[in-house]
Amino acid sequence: MYIWLIGLHVAAVTVWIAGLSVAAILISALDPATAAEEGPSRILRAALRWDRRVTSPAMGLAWILGPTLVVVGGWGFEPWLVAKVAIVIALSALHGKLAAGLRRLAEQDPASGVRPVSPLLRFSPLAVIAGVIAIVTLVVVKPY
Repeated sequence: MYIWLIGLHVAAVTVWIAGLSVAAILISALDPATAAEEGPSRILRAALRWDRRVTSPAMGLAWILGPTLVVVGGWGFEPWLVAKVAIVIALSALHGKLAAGLRRLAEQDPASGVRPVSPLLRFSPLAVIAGVIAIVTLVVVKPY
């Protein structure tokens, strides 16, 4: 049963990170001034629907299965696992910021002139890549 839990966890994480990457790329690529136009707005609304229906549930499933694997596998509080959880918490927070950014960009009033998304989110694709590389390295190498 443990191997099935691992497989389901990896599948959920893969779907979550794929959706997270799409949101990060969209927010970093779209100009907030033109995001309310018909073409970009349709893409943003579709990405927001995908996030609500697929990406967020996949993240939730990954969060349920992760601690389950720790308990069933008897991992305990090993340093590499604590570091991994810290990175996963950061990626989860980034997911929340990106989902909010997608929503604000999709629903913004073009006449308001308000910049709806933090300029720092332009670097979110790099944060996702760095986080995933760090997690995979920690899980495979278990350096400490």
